[in-house]
Amino acid sequence: MKTIYFAAVLAALLPAAGYAQNLTPQGASVHDSAGTLRSDASRTGSFTTAESVTLRQSVSNSVTSLNPIVFTFKIKNPAGAEVFTHSGNSAPGTAGTAQTQLAGIAISSFYSAPGNYTFVGTASLDGDTVTQQAVFMISSPNITLIYPPYGARGLSDKPLTFRWTASGAARYRVTVAENAGLYNPVHMALNAGESYYSYPASPAEPREQLVADQVYHWKVEGLDGSNNKISESSVYNFSMKSLASAQTRNIAITLLELSAPILDFEKPVNMKATLYNSGSITESNIAVKLSLGGIAAQDSPKQVLSIAPGEKQVLAFTAFMPGGQEQGLAVACADLFDDNIPDNCKTMLLSKSSGDASAPTARKKLSYDEMFQEILKRLGPEAAKALEGYTFESLTCGGCTQDDLSAIIAALISGEAQLVDASVLDDGTGAAPSPAAQTAASSASGGEAPGDISESSLDLAPVRHETPGEWTGFMEPPSAKAPSFFVVRDRKEWRKVWKLLSPEEDLPDVDFKTKMVVGVVAAPQDRAETVRMLGKRKTDEGIAFDYYVIEAADGQKPSLAAYIFRIYDRSEDKADFKRLDVKK
Repeated sequence: MKTIYFAAVLAALLPAAGYAQNLTPQGASVHDSAGTLRSDASRTGSFTTAESVTLRQSVSNSVTSLNPIVFTFKIKNPAGAEVFTHSGNSAPGTAGTAQTQLAGIAISSFYSAPGNYTFVGTASLDGDTVTQQAVFMISSPNITLIYPPYGARGLSDKPLTFRWTASGAARYRVTVAENAGLYNPVHMALNAGESYYSYPASPAEPREQLVADQVYHWKVEGLDGSNNKISESSVYNFSMKSLASAQTRNIAITLLELSAPILDFEKPVNMKATLYNSGSITESNIAVKLSLGGIAAQDSPKQVLSIAPGEKQVLAFTAFMPGGQEQGLAVACADLFDDNIPDNCKTMLLSKSSGDASAPTARKKLSYDEMFQEILKRLGPEAAKALEGYTFESLTCGGCTQDDLSAIIAALISGEAQLVDASVLDDGTGAAPSPAAQTAASSASGGEAPGDISESSLDLAPVRHETPGEWTGFMEPPSAKAPSFFVVRDRKEWRKVWKLLSPEEDLPDVDFKTKMVVGVVAAPQDRAETVRMLGKRKTDEGIAFDYYVIEAADGQKPSLAAYIFRIYDRSEDKADFKRLDVKK
């Protein structure tokens, strides 16, 4: 780094009397390489990362000292962290004005993010110290467009809000045109420095009204305080949906079923997923994935080249149940960001019956009160609190004897059965049968021969590693208020994270020399049934991972937090996360 020391001493002698200290601040300022003042209210524009700065400070000394005046230069970034410091400049302790400067400081040597930086200058003499500062702005030359994403079609946003990463500019100019060269634009607007702009619902000119199915191109430019362009984005394009024709995009997995009964978990499990286009436009290049027990089917994903409105396509998959599992969740998903994401996936639970439990003599026979208490434990603390003050009167199960109920509850206690869903009805006649009782009965009462496969549809169920290099499912949320993000770059940290995800399974092998693991854990209030990652992109600050959440059906709230972890190529850049489906 090149530094230039300049100290000037004026001969104007000042009396010592009347001053509480010997040094009086005379000003601090930031200049460009040409010497132009560009700090505080006098600045003529922001700096870019390709420039250098010159720092100046001056003080008045009221007495003559044998010791020199010692100066220190510091720069703080927009977050207040110290990113540059220099000491060593000094001037004779003669009475008068002393000025010093530090020139040729490359902005790239301390730049961390666009925004306002603060130069802090200090001067010290014989125990007296004065501090003064000057603020200057640094902008990024690049702007990354976020929404609408490149090539977005059939948008129905009202209003349409353009979003981008801020570059530190004083204001931004948004241009929308019908051509990629942005010639003769249909709309131009300036904002006050926000990183978004909402297109007017009723623009002043008729030609500014966005027309359905017309491809529009848009761009954002950053301007300084004098309206000089200091940054710009690439040109993206989008189109709007026709309201008259009510165009919609909706691809759904409407059915997931076994192709044939399976009696042996060791054999391949043949399944069928039905893909249906309930939208109004033809969709193309859709990847349909299927997994069983957290392991991707051997022929997953399958590519659907084209599917017309109203068309159904049945896709066959061959999967294997992981060894040692008594039950597994089959998950089929269409990988498309459409108008109705929740119906993009379908799940089905395949379970092997726990054997003939019709003879409960080997189990402890429970009383009705004991049965109710065991069910109450599995309903959770919220249900228990809601039932405070109630007196247990009866427990009924259609077609069940007390022995049958005892076998069901004993299976719940032993872990051979699980309570999937339950409700308590206050209709004056006691508790009504619930789906939980029927589900537990099918698992514990021995209604099926050993080795049979039973199936039941689930609206919400955990998922694990649907595709190689990807793990999804449910866990205790690390944070009760906000989503949690992970960027794992070494095996030691990966082992800690994996213990949270699946402590009973072996740690998956990841080559951290070339790869890293990135994860998102939804917040409890997200009501996430699934978290999906769209990909990685480069930003001015580093890299960003885009993701979205598929919410559970109305009235349902998962007790655990959905997560996704995926392997990406290793990067040492700072990572940020952007949720795309947030409604604002």
